[in-house]
Amino acid sequence: MKSLIQGPGFPFVAPFALFMGLLYLRQSFSQHGWWLYGVCSLLVFGLILWLRPRYKGQDPAPPRALHSALLGLGAIVLWIALDPWMPRTGERDNTFPFATAFELGLLPGILSIAFRIFGAVLVVPIIEELFWRGFLMRTIIKPEFEEVPLGTFQPLSFYITTVAFAMVHVEYGSATLFALIAGWWFCKTKSLRAVIILHAAANLGLAIYVLLTKNWFLW
Repeated sequence: MKSLIQGPGFPFVAPFALFMGLLYLRQSFSQHGWWLYGVCSLLVFGLILWLRPRYKGQDPAPPRALHSALLGLGAIVLWIALDPWMPRTGERDNTFPFATAFELGLLPGILSIAFRIFGAVLVVPIIEELFWRGFLMRTIIKPEFEEVPLGTFQPLSFYITTVAFAMVHVEYGSATLFALIAGWWFCKTKSLRAVIILHAAANLGLAIYVLLTKNWFLW
């Protein structure tokens, strides 16, 4: 176990694995899902903070924050605009997802939305980009992934990562386009922080759009 934790892949895989595992367990407690999502997000965020020293020095390229954020917002505009024509799994269910929390009162309802935004904007972009582009994309190129510079383009690795990312999303059609944009930006900037900022900006833009339009099926 100690060797696993100390291995180079642990900081890239563990936050993603923990988050997915906790979300799977959360399905068994649907009545408490509104606050359990917050617990899941906080636990994973705590793990990221604990692992933070191990990320230092691994991403020296500048993140180009403004350009990354604007590209992320552009990508989510495309996601929303093209959604009616994009393939997906399941129907577009527009049921209000926070009804259980609001039944308990205004404060639980507001907290449930805050937890959702916290997870989507601060946790998910970090864990997904660490895993998909920081780990998997490089591991496909070479098992000793830490020897592969960030943003290295290799067609097989690029497209396998793109498809794998898309397949874990309900909106796999839109997610494919998003993954292509994120992957291209990652290869262009050679910066994991840049693509995390892109992802976070996209998720924030989507959260604002959903809250304003009440198109809950996008969330």
